[in-house]
Amino acid sequence: MKDLLGKKFKCNYCKDIHKVEIEDIRYGNLDEFCKILDRNTNYKKLLILCDNITWEVAGKKIKENIKNNISIPLILKPKNEKRVTANYFYIEEIKKNIEKIDIILTVGSGTITDMGKFVGDKYKIPVISFPTAPSMNGYTSPVCAYIKDGVKITIPVKPCKYVYIDENIICNAPIELIKSGFADSLAKSFANADWKISSIITGEKFCTLPFEVVSSAEKKYINKGSLILKRDKKVIKNLMDGLNLGGISMIIAGSSSPASGGEHLISHFLDMYACQRNIEPFSYHGLQVGTGIFLSALIYENIKKISCDEISKKLNKIKIDYDEKLNELIYLFPSSEKKLKEIFENKIKITKKLREKLPEKWSEIKNSVCNMVYSSSKIKNYFKKVSCPLHLKEICDNKSLINKAIKLSRFIRERIVIFDIADEIGLLNELTEEYLKM
Repeated sequence: MKDLLGKKFKCNYCKDIHKVEIEDIRYGNLDEFCKILDRNTNYKKLLILCDNITWEVAGKKIKENIKNNISIPLILKPKNEKRVTANYFYIEEIKKNIEKIDIILTVGSGTITDMGKFVGDKYKIPVISFPTAPSMNGYTSPVCAYIKDGVKITIPVKPCKYVYIDENIICNAPIELIKSGFADSLAKSFANADWKISSIITGEKFCTLPFEVVSSAEKKYINKGSLILKRDKKVIKNLMDGLNLGGISMIIAGSSSPASGGEHLISHFLDMYACQRNIEPFSYHGLQVGTGIFLSALIYENIKKISCDEISKKLNKIKIDYDEKLNELIYLFPSSEKKLKEIFENKIKITKKLREKLPEKWSEIKNSVCNMVYSSSKIKNYFKKVSCPLHLKEICDNKSLINKAIKLSRFIRERIVIFDIADEIGLLNELTEEYLKM
């Protein structure tokens, strides 16, 4: 990781020039971090961004220990929900509190970090991240995910300039957040596979480096779930490294593609449903993603059995009523009608290209992509060791919603994912029926 930070280099894989703008990722304790902040003479006014929970975990102590500069805490408190979520109205609150701010310090996990990056990017204010849990890869990623007008949106932003990690704090984070980070990290192979399929169909740029960067770290924790549950410091540090490299892989790619594929759409779909009905999220982001990973694994291992001759026949046989799909989406998310129609229209254009190119590209996809991912049995084994939810029914008791999440989530993002292929050849309906009986 140190070899990538702050570097600009020519890639051995894609031959493009990559630049990793993060200057430092450092482990230490909170007291050391505060001394580093105090020695920094590049700013005079610091905004400590946290929520009511992370203020008690670390924000308050950081505020107390900073002596040489002005530090202003902004403690976000839940509005009609149990915990602060990535909703745009919190971003609006942050915007009102950044006058004359020189630097933003995010103290928290995914939600706080992403919102800090959003505002930092908009107002050209550098951001420092102080993670409170190894729960996701956003500490180093160049994207921000949030809900606006009922739609889960992911946009490019400038990544954090520095990431400072207190091992004691991340190892003592709520165990569900640690498990969430573990599950989120395993999206890597599926997201890269989806990205490669998209590149084969659309011609978009694909680079192998993001996949290789994360794979090296993943080996150090993927089969050590029992040690994660015991809060083993070495394994959790390795997990944190894997997550941070996951964020860096997105910087290298220039998008979220190597870390977020079809499996993430399941989570986004559930978040949108919860938001529009003013109910609590079904689970933490990574745990929701984990259920999408298992679904993706099932699809990949079934889809690779299909021959080139069968693909054409299945495409010709299956006719999807896209208008019906759009109407279902709007019925579920009525306040997002305008945005969903825009996304849907672009998705259908890409889908037409998918249907046109798939027969001639199927052999390449089977040979170069399907073996990139883990089997469903391996995912089951990895998740079992760390007690992560595997099936959607473990986090959602609404069978009808599970059915719709599987069949409709592909339409909430303008990107080709494995769910698209499965649906267009009729496999998704078959698998969903089997899945619901599990």
